[in-house]
Amino acid sequence: MKAEKSLVELDKEPNTPHPRETFSFVGHDEQEQALLDAYRSGRMHHAWLLTGAKGLGKATLAYRFARVALGAKRIGPRPLDVDPEDTMARRVAALSHPDLFVLRRGLNERGKARREIAVDDARELGGFFALAPSEGGVRVAVIDAVDDLNRNAANAILKTLEEPPPRSVLLLVCHAPGAVLPTIRSRCRRLTLRPLSDAQVRTAMGQEADDGVIALAKGRPGRAIALKAQGLDASLGIDKAQARLTRGEAGPLLGALYEKMGGEPFEKLAAVLELAEEWTRAVGVEQADEHWAQAWSELETLRSEAEGLDMDPRHALARAVGLLDRAAAGARR
Repeated sequence: MKAEKSLVELDKEPNTPHPRETFSFVGHDEQEQALLDAYRSGRMHHAWLLTGAKGLGKATLAYRFARVALGAKRIGPRPLDVDPEDTMARRVAALSHPDLFVLRRGLNERGKARREIAVDDARELGGFFALAPSEGGVRVAVIDAVDDLNRNAANAILKTLEEPPPRSVLLLVCHAPGAVLPTIRSRCRRLTLRPLSDAQVRTAMGQEADDGVIALAKGRPGRAIALKAQGLDASLGIDKAQARLTRGEAGPLLGALYEKMGGEPFEKLAAVLELAEEWTRAVGVEQADEHWAQAWSELETLRSEAEGLDMDPRHALARAVGLLDRAAAGARR
């Protein structure tokens, strides 16, 4: 599966490097070592479910393993560190290695982003593994993310999971394992990534570290890097955002946030609604207020509806502002 420069890659955050182009990695030492130990043992499980919240580094870890398995030269202190200039590493970054397959959301016939992985794309996985490794090693497939598979697509990959070909490894990135088919979960070895400390997130961000962004990221370095890339800083951190929400200033807050963010309209909308959920949940927890708790729940529903119905961002933001302003008014009574 080749990467085209004109292709909108939906398995990455806006304005940030793709996980397969990311060579630095912070935390998750045990999980990384577990993958390398299994590979070196010669008894590598054929399918791994990499689970944890979005932004923890699951896809980055998958590509780190893929580079090593496909023969990239290992250097550096970490188990899966490789030379970024190595030929194999560069081929993985370019998606030009014949023994690497990536299954992810793409564009529909109108050139718009699909909301799920279609069954026709999922069926290509079986064809990929039907062939022997082109370069004598292993064949590696990355599914990013298994959560995006529709029901037919999920069933289409089951045959490969049930009857894995020799010298094959599947890495399934998964944000919500409870929503994945039990038949898929039961055929995978699960590797769970957990939130990092604020200090580790700061290290991952390097000189771009910002207290407000780190607080919003909640231990997810990928989330912190994406928020920073979208132009966010401490001025839109939790404390100030909560103060504006409780004063009934949801409209100016969300409007400014949406305009400040980079990326496609729907990507910006999803990020704004996710931040709004986090802020309202924090307000509700601090004040133990039922109005904010209800607003958080309704925002979560709105975000799901916006994604499923391809809702106009302006309409969705207007609904979000209404929810937040009603919560603020109710809490002040």
